[in-house]
Amino acid sequence: MVDFRGVLTVRSSSEAIVAWIEEMILKGELKPGDRLPNEPDLARRLGVSRGALREALAVLKAKGVIERRPGRGTYVRRINRAELLGELAARKRDEDLFLDLLEVREILESKALELAIERGTSKDLEKIQDALALLPRAIAEGAPSPLEADLEFHLALALAAHNEILFRLARNVNELLQDVRERTLMKPGRLAACQREHEAIFAAIRDRDRDRALKALRSHLDQVRREVRAG
Repeated sequence: MVDFRGVLTVRSSSEAIVAWIEEMILKGELKPGDRLPNEPDLARRLGVSRGALREALAVLKAKGVIERRPGRGTYVRRINRAELLGELAARKRDEDLFLDLLEVREILESKALELAIERGTSKDLEKIQDALALLPRAIAEGAPSPLEADLEFHLALALAAHNEILFRLARNVNELLQDVRERTLMKPGRLAACQREHEAIFAAIRDRDRDRALKALRSHLDQVRREVRAG
């Protein structure tokens, strides 16, 4: 049972209420089929005005997050969690969110890298090497964009793991990090440094050296973290 008491303030906007309820759904504290308290009770527990709560519930209903069942109450619907996460990410452009996403990215890509070393074929290695060549081309010719080149390299690694679910998760997280790529890759000297880091990762994968590959990946992501914190 979710404890709604004292979560927000009386001055909370409907947007803040929407964001909070969506976060509870992502965290699993509100699940599909859960019934929300009635409006007066929910407004009291949250410490918000009923007007702000009504606006928030109307937005959530329009987005398909909740549904009203006449005579029975308001319920959480089964929703696309990836879409909801994308909406929250677009709304919360802060350093903490980026660092959380980078942490998830490291977990996913570390496992993908291990599986790529175990399962990757010669064709997979060729695809990674082809993706590795995109960033120098982007630097020299401006096409593809550096952002696309960086993403293609990491997706090629994930694809070599031969796990469809892992690949999709890695792709979703990487796409959510588009803003952090824009903020970090465009810093002076970062593109060349990123290419060197990618080359170190690829060399270790090619040599089937798991420990070296993981160390190179973590070094790469640690540098991204430092760039994010530096602003």
